[in-house]
Amino acid sequence: MKPTLTPILAAALLCTGCSSYINSPAVARARDAKRAEFSDPLIARAANAKPSMRFPATVAIGPNDHGVREHVRALSALGKLDNLNSLPQLARTTIISPAIIGETDHEHRITADLRLREAAAKLYADAVLFLAIETQATDGKIIAPLTDLSLGLLPNKHYELIATAFAALVDTRTGYVYGTDEKSRARSGITMAWGSDDVIHRARSKVEREAMEKLFADFPAFWRGVVAAHRR
Repeated sequence: MKPTLTPILAAALLCTGCSSYINSPAVARARDAKRAEFSDPLIARAANAKPSMRFPATVAIGPNDHGVREHVRALSALGKLDNLNSLPQLARTTIISPAIIGETDHEHRITADLRLREAAAKLYADAVLFLAIETQATDGKIIAPLTDLSLGLLPNKHYELIATAFAALVDTRTGYVYGTDEKSRARSGITMAWGSDDVIHRARSKVEREAMEKLFADFPAFWRGVVAAHRR
């Protein structure tokens, strides 16, 4: 009677063969060479990301904080975003609600972009439009000698605001960046020393909304460029 291999022994030999192949010198050298191309796994992941968006696509709008979310809501209420859903190869847009954004996991270092991409995945969106605003503010007193005499009732404080709205269209599945855009608006004025903080706060809110509106006004041209470059 011919000797036969028991199932356990056969499995062990099969696994040994696989292990030898996976850890062969040629495979190890190729793996090391690929790792050497990048100084960090995060860079490797970003460089190796590929587009996976399917057209017509669904795009989730992802404000990065409460302030940006309020501006997006205001623009939506005013009908400033209505034209987005009529763009070619854009099935629909949806605004990510904070109710479906997961909490930051400090142990696993889940970044803000992963949290928004996870929320977009829950909405079955193909891509996320990340939104952020940065505002530079300068202020200073002019006509300084009048400050004490006027008791703060005469305009004597100058301010200047520059708000820049940023956008990045990112693949929900892979993190591939289809493109970025930014638009800026400026506003300046003179206010009284007394109550100037409220005046500047209102001016800041207005200039930020104008920058965001300008960014969305440019989105149709931006989107057509993405479609032309990535639609198969």
